[in-house]
Amino acid sequence: MSSHSSKRRKISPENDDTSENPTRPMSMTRSANEAGNGLPGKQQSMKSKNGSRSSSNGVSAEVAFTGGLYKSSFFKLQMDELLTDLRPNYEKQGSRAHEILHKLKEIIENLAEKPPQSIVEAEKELQSAHGVAVPFPNPRPSKDAKYLLAYSKPANVNVVGSFALRTGVRDADCSTIDLAVTMPDSLFQEKDYVNYRYFYKRAYYVACIAAGIREAKDLDHQVKFEQQDGDSLRPVIVLEPTKDHGSSMRVRIITAIDNTVFPISRTLPMKNNIRQGALVADAGEDSSTATMFYNAALRSDASVAQYHKVLYLATTKCTSFRDACILGRTWLRQRGFGSSFHQGGFGGFEWAIMMALLFEGGGPNGKPVLLPSYSSYQLFKAMVQFITAKDFTKPLTFFNSEAVLPHGQPILYDGKRGLNLLYKMTLSSYTVLRHEAGVTLRMLNESRDDNFERVFILKVDEPLLRFDRVISIRLPLNGDTLQSVHHQTSVHKVLLRALGDRVKLVSISGQCIQPWSVGKRYVVNKESNVINVGLIVHSENSMRVVDHGPLAEEKEETASFRSFWGDKSELRRFKDGSILESLVWSDGPSAPSIIYQIVTYVLHRHFNLAEEDMVFVGDEYDEKLRLVGDGTFSYSDPSFQQISNAFHSLERSFHNMEDIPLTIKQLLPASPLLRYAALQTSSSSGSRRDPMDIVLQFESSGRWPDDLSAIQMTKVAFLVKIGEFMETSGAAVSTQVGVENDGTTILNTAFLDILHTSGLAFRLRIHHDREQTLLERELKGKSNSSRSKGDLAYALSTYKRIFVQAPRLTQAIRNLCTRFPLLSPTMRLVKHWFNCHLLTAHFSEEVIELLTVRTFTQPYPWEAPSSVMAGFFRTLHFISRWDWQEEPAIVNLGGGLDQSTVDVIKNKFSAWRCVDPAMNTVALFAASDLDIDGVTWTQYGMPPKVVAARLSSLAKAAMKLLKAERSGLDLEELFDTSMAPYDFVIRLNPTVLRSRSSSSTKFKNLTGLSKESYRPSTIIVSFVQELQSCFGNSVLLFQGDEQSTHIAGLWNPQMANPKPWSLKVSYSTIPRSYIDPTNQDKDTVSINRGAILNEIARLGENLIQSIDVRSQDSEDK
Repeated sequence: MSSHSSKRRKISPENDDTSENPTRPMSMTRSANEAGNGLPGKQQSMKSKNGSRSSSNGVSAEVAFTGGLYKSSFFKLQMDELLTDLRPNYEKQGSRAHEILHKLKEIIENLAEKPPQSIVEAEKELQSAHGVAVPFPNPRPSKDAKYLLAYSKPANVNVVGSFALRTGVRDADCSTIDLAVTMPDSLFQEKDYVNYRYFYKRAYYVACIAAGIREAKDLDHQVKFEQQDGDSLRPVIVLEPTKDHGSSMRVRIITAIDNTVFPISRTLPMKNNIRQGALVADAGEDSSTATMFYNAALRSDASVAQYHKVLYLATTKCTSFRDACILGRTWLRQRGFGSSFHQGGFGGFEWAIMMALLFEGGGPNGKPVLLPSYSSYQLFKAMVQFITAKDFTKPLTFFNSEAVLPHGQPILYDGKRGLNLLYKMTLSSYTVLRHEAGVTLRMLNESRDDNFERVFILKVDEPLLRFDRVISIRLPLNGDTLQSVHHQTSVHKVLLRALGDRVKLVSISGQCIQPWSVGKRYVVNKESNVINVGLIVHSENSMRVVDHGPLAEEKEETASFRSFWGDKSELRRFKDGSILESLVWSDGPSAPSIIYQIVTYVLHRHFNLAEEDMVFVGDEYDEKLRLVGDGTFSYSDPSFQQISNAFHSLERSFHNMEDIPLTIKQLLPASPLLRYAALQTSSSSGSRRDPMDIVLQFESSGRWPDDLSAIQMTKVAFLVKIGEFMETSGAAVSTQVGVENDGTTILNTAFLDILHTSGLAFRLRIHHDREQTLLERELKGKSNSSRSKGDLAYALSTYKRIFVQAPRLTQAIRNLCTRFPLLSPTMRLVKHWFNCHLLTAHFSEEVIELLTVRTFTQPYPWEAPSSVMAGFFRTLHFISRWDWQEEPAIVNLGGGLDQSTVDVIKNKFSAWRCVDPAMNTVALFAASDLDIDGVTWTQYGMPPKVVAARLSSLAKAAMKLLKAERSGLDLEELFDTSMAPYDFVIRLNPTVLRSRSSSSTKFKNLTGLSKESYRPSTIIVSFVQELQSCFGNSVLLFQGDEQSTHIAGLWNPQMANPKPWSLKVSYSTIPRSYIDPTNQDKDTVSINRGAILNEIARLGENLIQSIDVRSQDSEDK
């Protein structure tokens, strides 16, 4: 049987409003000379040699896979389709860009020269005559500066960047073209590289060009300033199309200088080129400190033409280079990286340059890392592997440069051009990049899944999905990039030292300044003053209460420790006799998390920040769980440990039983409470919860009867005998044999309720594996009727669920909870989300647990979550993207999920969709390596497809809210469900529920009945089950847990249409003419919704407070 067909994937958009990808692009062809000088000429009809081919150069998928060029043939096909969708339509764009680029070049080259003027006169003249404000970087130049500002005709004007080289990616919003204006050497003096002089002259030059373009006619574009790559030292001009223009093309005019204007020796990374006291203070630097960012920003302008040539030569050398650039740019963009300092300082340009340089060196003894014969996939994977394996905090140098380079920050130094390519990266952003590269490399090396979607399609930079804790810090910033670099570096250094091994990663990022009008100075808004911190927590260490510092004898280390921690540090003697500097944090029930305590303390101590200056996101999800989960958080909390200890005590009692004719093989837990997955450990009324399911299995024996009915009677005898032993041995306070499924002999008919001495109740069932063989034999019998076969199939499914899969699932999740400490609380919070949205009645707890487990055991494109918040949101993220109609959910539950198991599961899923295309029996298919059938917990309409669709829409709404609000998200909005989609809502009377659960019975013959029958959960479930049995064909009901006070309902749409009256109508009806007097057909009837609601009210009596009906139903009421 063929596997189910896969769908075409599209890249996750930046926001939910992104339209679908346009039609497939055609390549824009240009001659080699045009590509070299960067200005588009007239379009040629012949096919481009390098720009329009796929990465395989026509090689088939099978041949490419066999030759090792791609991960798999299917991976290669997906990559080819992705590249086709991502390549811009250069022919179409080039024809539109040709006119405006030539017009801009003509305008710039014909601008009148301006004679040298003082700074005050030059700025005043531009403002008064042209209405343009010079975008001087901070600190602004002194009014009495001795140097002069002037404007001269540029040396040349060329198109550079991804548009000219055809290495860009199609942008859904607006494509950008870079136009480089090379400033003449005559404008600069020998010492202009110091004290911002070059950048002041550059700003004036940019303002003069902006003035000329602004006054030009026939340019239907808005002229604005923006910071080049988030660098306040280098403002540039951007021309954005007006709304009426209809173009999606954006032109960015950047500046360049000849590489000989300033010697490389003057701008080496370790040089200090900000030497005046006031300027140094504004930059956040010490007078003796190397101005690495400043020097690199200046050298970057001097290498524009050189790097354009390097990239062009790489495209001619390697035919796969362009496609590898597209893949790299896409991978970076999906992870939030870009060339801007505020986006991590590593974007498509840095990726392309690094790849081009690796064709020339970077390996051992300076040998090339990459070969021109590599396919685009090989280039991409080699780049990811290089980023992962190479530690750039130990500087990597190309072309044998002898420059002195610092350690401890990312450096990839190009000695020939004198530039550190990673100068816009902080240690924080480099750590994040390397982390993402490591995760991606593991995905690419995984043999079971190709992970194509997770590598290239999914947008994975959402902070609340990416990090375990998110902190927003408000600092007094003025938009100066040097100051921002200093603050971000300082915050990262302090947090990294304070948190230590409690965290795996500390991410620091800022907000970029938006483009501003050329007639104004840029204004720093509130968002630009915020630094965002993301923490990936080490779950095993994050809750540690005591931190050990240096020994008291280590004077220097002790002084440093006390200087950093202040009064928080204290000297303590420990049991082993050692005397250490120590930190003690609060772990009380009402105390905030230890991570929160550390962060707020060190930020206040080192940056004088109050708690009001910080927004800390993550702890509230832990508090929410404690609030709704009886104050229990972890599987190691006393509530769960008491349950686990009681089970182990009961297990020992079973193994000590005497006078039992068979040897006990094992006692297995099979309850959510015993696998740490139950939301509450006690009921809301304070009484004990439902008994916990356990399964007893004896060693194999031939003394069992070979008849299903006789087996059930034998089980009853065993249960009676076990109950007597438990009571006489003192292992149980009381026992009671119960009956279930009493109308059949093919299902389990008896259980034993055991009230343990700890006060906890267990429900014991006996597992005999011969039952499965007998049921399968009966099911294969040809003499059975279709109804009998249905009953046997249901009995076999129930047997597997109760006696096989439930114990397996429980044991697997118990093991996983010890491996992933945050799994238990995440499962419980996800269950609460299901409760709040009234989905509990339609989903077994096991399905919810499986979906949550998948987040931890198959975490890609992230690592396994180390917080409840991350686990909760990633589970909803998977549900929102899960196309359950076309795809099964496959969970690696026991660690044995391999490709053959996945293939078997997919075949079973395809078989179910062929047998049940309408999905009336199975809507969701949730399988695992321990349960390849996939329908154990979802068969027989659990849930119905309309409820599954409701789940998807709720998860998508939650993700949309998350992306819109981010760290400002109100937690309660996620758990507040809307009643608008339902046709009616039954509001329950909480007073009656409380009074029934606590009142004593008034009938003497019922005094021995357990109070379990009066618990709110029992009452609500019984009431809903009664309504479904009476009106199941007409109504679909939704309910939460015992704390929910609403039951919502939908009318069956198939019952809405009028039908001829007959005796076979199975629901209450009313003549159509009664509703619509114009209808003359007296034999046509409609569903009598009012009568059904009145009957529901009668059945509920005092339990129902009111029934709210949507307006369109009022006519039937």
